[in-house]
Amino acid sequence: MLSSSVRETLLSKIMLSTGVSILLSGLLLGTLSSPTHAQSRRAGDVFYGKLGGGISDYTGDLPAGDVTHPFDLQEFVRGSGLPFMVTGEIGYQFSPKWSLALGVQAGNYPIAGLAGIGGISDSYRYAPQLLGRYTFGRPGQIVAPYVDLGINLTFGGDRPPTSTGVGPSVGGGVDILLSQAASFYVESRLNLAFPDEAVDGAATKGSFDSTNQLLGFGLKVTFTTPTAPRILRLTGPVEVQTGTSVTFAATINEGKADRPVDYQWDFGDGETDSGLTATHTFDRPGTYAVSFSASNRAGEASRSITVTAERPPKPPQIASISAAPDSVAIGTSVQFSGAAEGSSPLAYEWRFGDGATVTGPSPTHTYTTPGEYTARLSVSNEAGTEARTVTVRVARRAGQNQADPEQANPGQAIPKQKEGWGIVVASIREESEAETVARRYRDQFSTASMPVGTVAAETDQGPRYRVVVGAFEDADAARQAMEERKENLPSGAWLLRLD
Repeated sequence: MLSSSVRETLLSKIMLSTGVSILLSGLLLGTLSSPTHAQSRRAGDVFYGKLGGGISDYTGDLPAGDVTHPFDLQEFVRGSGLPFMVTGEIGYQFSPKWSLALGVQAGNYPIAGLAGIGGISDSYRYAPQLLGRYTFGRPGQIVAPYVDLGINLTFGGDRPPTSTGVGPSVGGGVDILLSQAASFYVESRLNLAFPDEAVDGAATKGSFDSTNQLLGFGLKVTFTTPTAPRILRLTGPVEVQTGTSVTFAATINEGKADRPVDYQWDFGDGETDSGLTATHTFDRPGTYAVSFSASNRAGEASRSITVTAERPPKPPQIASISAAPDSVAIGTSVQFSGAAEGSSPLAYEWRFGDGATVTGPSPTHTYTTPGEYTARLSVSNEAGTEARTVTVRVARRAGQNQADPEQANPGQAIPKQKEGWGIVVASIREESEAETVARRYRDQFSTASMPVGTVAAETDQGPRYRVVVGAFEDADAARQAMEERKENLPSGAWLLRLD
């Protein structure tokens, strides 16, 4: 049974030596424990080494036997030399969390060599250790606490009365990441030694001794440094349409980064994917940060692009089309009007059925030849085109006849193309437009059997340029040709005497 003074001494030492690192861990973890997205992180599958020093501490029979100092902590004022120690460790990191190490702790424990107590003058003790360690937190966390548990072999001092002791080791600390290959640590460790007389040569007040690392610090260095991934290029559209599938791709240093490498995409709308390429569809309009990350045991890299998703353009829909009036005499203006819905800009194009075209939603047009015309409105935007038609009936004015519906002024000379009769297919104000229509008919008819030309005339509506097809000896031949070619001629074509 341990005396009350021994129990108090042992309790104070255990609480002090193990509590220091726990307190430091809590303070540092509370301020720096947020994960980092930098390249550096704790690696796995690597060998490492640790070298450090600190304050040594001894708990055993000798201080407890000295009734004037029942609570120990005499190392700083009594004994042989300063309470210092050095530590070293060679280990293997299986993963960012688990490692196994072979270490050694060597130091001066002044009270163990206090002159006149126990007949011991050598206060140096050595403790090889086999330790298993678990590190808390994420691999990229800057400050990560850890705990370790193992077994130690303690020896040193005057023999006799000291001997070699064996016992458990328990400790903890914090690891502060400095770079991919190095970190700084602060730790504390308790090494129990059995039998009781192993460290101090006395077995009077307890069942074990302990050689402790009250507070230690040092550097941890990785011997084999793996290569972290690095993002070389991130490609993808910056503007997309909702409901449309798009592809994003990333390029990394695949030939150098240690495998395996984990690839993750975050599209900013709650959806994720994996791999170097990813296909995604945005369902709602908005601005999204599309991010890509590549990680392995050595580190993590991330990059993002901003994508704007918009609703696709609405194709045009013609709501109304009209011609007013839709039944007119030759020379009367017709007001056309069209209205359409759809995404802007909308382009309006009218084809009036007599070869003339114009743009705009509400044009006017005058027909110069009697007949029934189908006017076509086409409305287009980037999403498509829609077309609708409206019919206009054009009649001859009173007193006009089939041979000359425009009532050419007999007092004005009409330039003659050839003698005989021809078929008038159009009568246009502008000579250039008449030539355009004439070229179109030339493409339809052989110029040998059905020559096409233009004839200028003065009419009641002013100067006109008539497009004439054919040159026939008499009116009957012209009428026969007009009947045979009616599919290629406008419904309002008429005969004209050319001589």
